[in-house]
Amino acid sequence: MTDASGFHASPTQRTAAALLSRSFAYEADVLPISYDGTTLTVGVSAAGPELLEELRQQTRKTVRTILLPVREIRECLKQAYPPAATRDADSQAAQALDEIFSAAIGSYACDVHLEPTDARAGRVRLDVDGVLQHDRQLESGLFERVVALLKVRSNMNTGESRLPQDGRLAVTFDGRSFDVRTSTIPVGGLEKVVLRFLQRFDLVPDLEQLGMGSELMARYQRALKRPGAFCVIAGPTGSGKSTTSYASLQTIDLSHVNVCSVEDPIECQVPGIAQIAVNERAGITFPVALRALLRQNPHQLFIGEMRDGDTVSIALQASLTGISLITTLHARDALRVPTRLAELGANRSTLASSLTIAVSQRLLRMLCRRCKIRSSISSQALAVGRRYGLALGAEAWEAQGCDVCDYSGFQGRVGAFEVLEIRPELAAAIERGDAPADLGKIAFVMGYRPMIVDALRHVAAGITSEGELLRHLSFEDAE
Repeated sequence: MTDASGFHASPTQRTAAALLSRSFAYEADVLPISYDGTTLTVGVSAAGPELLEELRQQTRKTVRTILLPVREIRECLKQAYPPAATRDADSQAAQALDEIFSAAIGSYACDVHLEPTDARAGRVRLDVDGVLQHDRQLESGLFERVVALLKVRSNMNTGESRLPQDGRLAVTFDGRSFDVRTSTIPVGGLEKVVLRFLQRFDLVPDLEQLGMGSELMARYQRALKRPGAFCVIAGPTGSGKSTTSYASLQTIDLSHVNVCSVEDPIECQVPGIAQIAVNERAGITFPVALRALLRQNPHQLFIGEMRDGDTVSIALQASLTGISLITTLHARDALRVPTRLAELGANRSTLASSLTIAVSQRLLRMLCRRCKIRSSISSQALAVGRRYGLALGAEAWEAQGCDVCDYSGFQGRVGAFEVLEIRPELAAAIERGDAPADLGKIAFVMGYRPMIVDALRHVAAGITSEGELLRHLSFEDAE
């Protein structure tokens, strides 16, 4: 055992201390002693394999351990991490985090990505209208301190860096309050953090503001009002399914019905709705929560996502008993919703009897009104328009860029939708197990149009560009 009572923060010891975060050193009782350029020497009270691996992951250095009494380690840590320096470091991290929030809110970012780039350093990128934009670099050590501060403010376990964690925090900026969801995952010895700004229910746009056309909206709202309606909102991650779900809940008179939800996570607090957050560690899964809610005599259920056979089965049975449901599903388009639910274990006969309507969507960036410039529309777009009776002129608009839109050429987003009503002919085809293409042929006769037709409507109106449309959709989707 080596005596460390003479420990003083020499330059080489300060270098060693810089390789380990203060929070980890105190939580794990690890004393940084020296660093010679290749090997980090630390004092520990017990050198287990898990601690050694954690030290290697944290520092990405060769680690040599010396056994020391835990009391001695804790006393020497006060010299390794002087209080004044700690206050300066904490203040620097708090200032950096305030600047990140200011940039995110000022640019209307929906997500903030804090990503490690090398040992203890990282970068910040903002998700603005579905496109990640570089915001800043965080130098070595500062990135780690900002992440640690976020975990503290989000009520996470600051001593756990090897497992994913979720949390929430509140941010006040310019007199306005924001709820932020925090998610961490381990990446190469550090942690990647994604912050999502959550919407307030009273600020959720309605269906028309989302960009749903009057004809599609009339079909969808008619389906929502049917007793025992089973409505599925489909699309990939980031396509706006949750926002459309909350906009759909706005159409319900919450004062006269019992509305409940199961979500993972809860992205928007809705007054008047009993919302349950999935917590698998506590045993609260989608099926468990749904079974509990069904004993609460609900009139309307919102299920955050259809993920497994049990959830699908319970939802279908609930719909058959007269309970109305709104849910989301990862599916490419509305025509593939029945197939996807069948793949998750839905009985096709029950599905045909229950499914009321399927909506699929994408979010397209809107052209900046100040700087957009005239362009021409492609022959492919014109051909699709003619095929579906959509009047398209020869001119369109495209992005240019100016100081108003931060030279991206775009500001805000609008939804492109398709709506598939399940009428008797389609229900029979679903029960038979017809392929999505065959469902499309039947639905076309009943007025169904693929999503690209709605997207072209936005192009024709100068709301978005054809290039933006093709980032999400293909003209082959209209065949």
